[in-house]
Parts: sequence; C-alpha cells; structure tokens
Amino acid sequence: RGPARTRGAYVLPKLSGRRHLASLSTNTYSAASVRLIKRFVMLPTGSASGVDDDAAAPARRRAGVAASIMKQQSDPTPAAEDVPASTYARLERSVVAWLVADNVLYTFASLSKKSVRLPFLLMENLMFPICLSVCMLYAFGTLDSSAVRKRVVVIWVSFMLYQAVFSFIFCWVQGYPLARAVGITVFFVLIAAGFSWLIGIIRDELRALGSLDATRVKRLFEIMGIQLALVVVGATQGLGRGDMPRIVGTVTFSQSLTMAWFYSLAIFDVAGVDVAVAGTRLQLRPIEGAALFFTGTLVLAGFAAYVVSEQNDPSRKMAIAVFFVFAASMIGAYVSTARIVSAARRKRRSKVGDDLPA
Repeated sequence: RGPARTRGAYVLPKLSGRRHLASLSTNTYSAASVRLIKRFVMLPTGSASGVDDDAAAPARRRAGVAASIMKQQSDPTPAAEDVPASTYARLERSVVAWLVADNVLYTFASLSKKSVRLPFLLMENLMFPICLSVCMLYAFGTLDSSAVRKRVVVIWVSFMLYQAVFSFIFCWVQGYPLARAVGITVFFVLIAAGFSWLIGIIRDELRALGSLDATRVKRLFEIMGIQLALVVVGATQGLGRGDMPRIVGTVTFSQSLTMAWFYSLAIFDVAGVDVAVAGTRLQLRPIEGAALFFTGTLVLAGFAAYVVSEQNDPSRKMAIAVFFVFAASMIGAYVSTARIVSAARRKRRSKVGDDLPA
C-alpha cells in the first residue's frame, strides 16, 4: 500500500514510531527499504512552507482549472476562432474616415466665416447620427475579435472629446453664455466616458454569452440606410437659418433609432428581459421597468421629432422641447440600463464561481 499523508509527514498503515522498524527489517522489508522508511517517518517535508509539494499539487491543479474556466466564461471564443483586429481593418478605416469627415465639418462650423458657419453646422448635425451608428457597427459587428475592443473605446472617446472641445469653441465664437458652453462640453465628456464603458461591458457580455447573432447587425444596417436617406432629404431641403427647426427634428429622430437599437440590445440580449413576460404579465423588477420606460419614451420622442420635421413650418420651440425630452430619456435609459447590465454581469460571474471545482 502507498503511504498515507497527514500534516506533511508520511505514516505507514498500522505502523507508528521507531519500535516497528526492527520488526520490518526482520520480516519482508530489506535494509534499504528500512532506511527509506526511516526517511519518510522521521524527516519533515522538504517544502519551505511546511506543505508537501505533492500535497499542494491537487490544489494547484484545481486553481488551474478554475482559472481556465474563468477565462473561458469571460472570453468563450477559442483562440483558433478569435480573429485578429486586422481582419476588420477596412471597416475600421471606413469608420474613422466618416468620423473625421464629421469633425472637419464641425471645425469649419466653428472657425470659418460667420456667413458659412450655419450650413456647416447643420450638415454636421445631419451626419452625427450616422457617426453613432458606425461606431456601434464597429463595436458589435466585430464580436469575434477580442482585440477590437480597445480600438472601439479609443475611437469613441477620441471622437466625443473632439466634439466636446469644438462645442466649447463654437459656443465661444457665437457669443453664447459661458454656462451653455460649459454644459454642452461636460455633456460630451460624460458621453465619451459613460458610453465607452457601457459599450465595452455589453460587448464583453455578448462574447461571454456566445451571442454572436448576425441579425442585430442587419438591423443596424437598415437603420443606417434610413439615416443616410434622412441626410440626403435634409440637405436637399435647405440648410439655411429657417431650416434649423426641421433639421433639429430630423436629427433627433435619426439619433433615436440608434439609441433604441443600442438599449434594446442591452436590455433583451444582455440583461435577458423576457419580451413576452414584460408585455403581458408585467413581471419586471423596478429597474427593468425603468429601462423599458425610458427607452419607450426615447422612441416616442423620436417619432414626435419626425412629425415636427415633416411640418411645413415647424415650431422652433416644439423642436427644442422634443429634443430635450429625447435627451432626458436617453440619460434615464442609460442609468437604468447600466444598472441591469452590471447586475447581469455579476450574476453570470457568480454562477461561474459556483460552477468551479472545490
């Protein structure tokens, strides 16, 4: 029989101490065996911590298994299937080119002559919703590449910070109150920080859940097609001072399409809110109900903005009021969605911890 282990020393079954060694030597064990037994009985273990290396091996194996399971759950895409970021190099260049074009328009709107500032500003506003969509496309259309995550965050933050800086410059050049300039700048900074975090979390969770359905990307392409049509219609109808209420309504509706897609992705695909239960039984937690409420309000505000934009003489006050309702709904939807996504992430990680071997 093999030796039994107890507290770092080896003790043979039915034997203890020195008084049994003589009997062992006169029976079936040789002198060499006796010397070997003396070493096991009398000497402590050789590890500095007092724990035998062989005894620690199972613990190390369990730790290795746990680490591998955690890594697999957090990033289930096998290394052979995890494509490099260079696979999406053309998409990345296209996204960056569109964002640069939008920022160039905003730069001209801020630094050019006063007579041409407004057309540049309105054209940039029409293009801005597509900037949001192409960033979402690059973030969630590349889920099979873990290396893209960092690039998505860098591109989003860089674009929004540029918008923040030139929003302040534009307000300063136009002579707007300082409080307005600071408010718009802080809003863009919060968008840069908050949404980059939420986009990264949702992307990680979709990868961990193995949710790589291509239908959501198809829906995003459809949204981008509608937004591109709105850009063409808005630009051909005019970019003068009297066209500002109509442009504001068009831009609000166009942004609501992207934001509704993004929040529905988080609520239904990541947080796992059941549409049937939510619509028929109304069995929702308060935070889930808040997320659905603010997202629904955002959609309704977008439809209201579309109606305003299609009027012959849209009211400036109405267009601005609808935009503020949309902005407030977007913030409320962000806060509630971030909470339910964080809760879903903690729940998944705790489940992974429970499944680890003891």
